[in-house]
Amino acid sequence: MKYFSLILIGLLFSCNRNTEPSNTTHPDVTQIDTIACAPEYDTPLESIIEKIDYVKLRSTENNPVGEVDALWITPDNIVVADYNLSKSIFIFDRLGRLQATISRQGRGPQEYLSIFDVVLTPDRQRVAVLDNHGKKILYYDLAGNFLFRKELPFYPLHMRYLDEENILLTTYGLEEKDPGLASYAHNKDLLYCMDTTMQIRKSFMPNQFSEELSSWCSPNIKQFDDGRVYATHVYSDTVYQVTPEGLIARYWIDLSPVGGVANFWHGLTKEKLMSMQEQTKFGGEFLENDRFAFFRILGSEPTILHSKKSGKNYYLSNRSFTVLGGYVRTVTFAYGDQFIKVVSAYRLSKVEEYVNQTYLDLAKEIATDLNEDDDPVLLFFTLKEPDTQAVD
Repeated sequence: MKYFSLILIGLLFSCNRNTEPSNTTHPDVTQIDTIACAPEYDTPLESIIEKIDYVKLRSTENNPVGEVDALWITPDNIVVADYNLSKSIFIFDRLGRLQATISRQGRGPQEYLSIFDVVLTPDRQRVAVLDNHGKKILYYDLAGNFLFRKELPFYPLHMRYLDEENILLTTYGLEEKDPGLASYAHNKDLLYCMDTTMQIRKSFMPNQFSEELSSWCSPNIKQFDDGRVYATHVYSDTVYQVTPEGLIARYWIDLSPVGGVANFWHGLTKEKLMSMQEQTKFGGEFLENDRFAFFRILGSEPTILHSKKSGKNYYLSNRSFTVLGGYVRTVTFAYGDQFIKVVSAYRLSKVEEYVNQTYLDLAKEIATDLNEDDDPVLLFFTLKEPDTQAVD
């Protein structure tokens, strides 16, 4: 990985302010961090960027990385999953050189019909592939060798390891429509804590939506380096940490300063939901690393950067959309104290067309020996505490 220090000019997100009254419910926030929306503060992006690292991924010509749907990093490896294009999992070293590929689509005992999720086991030595259509989880080592499989009792959408003994599975809250959950007393729940034999230990977060909106129900799930797992119900105002024992409220999004709405599930129809598209709400777009957390508020003013050390919230609006040819708002992964953005080789190879003059030297360095058909490039952003306005 190469290292570069870079001062960036511009800000992250821009949304329309909404002045409708808030129906946000207020949980007990004495033990959690409050993330208050603020429409008037503006923190320059250059004040929070400490440095940028990058890695150019290098797969093979006959099986390139199409999309980066999942990204996991260990001290020695970068694991990339492409669910729908190559339908493969790629294991790179930390310099982006391909070490192994798992490309096993099929109906055999060591193969998957579909890839719905890919995670690493807590020891960071095995790749677990969730095959929803096949109702199974397949395990491979980091050399790409098949190890074993586990049959699933129902059809989950996502999975995360809570620890070595507990696996979290998510659903749409289909109740008896999933035969594997028909006899389970709490089959309206969206989160299921499973033991290593795939038996349900506990379940959490009941589906609040009507049957016609069941496709909107799956919670947003995030997992970070030390194993901490978070879940956010769609259009709620609270981010929960998930443990084998239950949910712990970790962040509360206060939408009242921008007239936002939350927890409006009951009586909601598709027509009402469409009419609320412009209203300010939290869709669950949340990303955390060791030092900071990002919260993107839909239909509102700035994206919020929360410092875990100081407890302060910084507000980032939108002057310049891109950094090195890609939208900063599409940063979707984190590792250690860094946030990670995936940028297509096409954009970075066309530096004169897509890159602002401010970033041209760095972009040219990255573009060296980079062709437009190459794999995506990973940009690692390290942030710092800004010296500008914040709200406690």
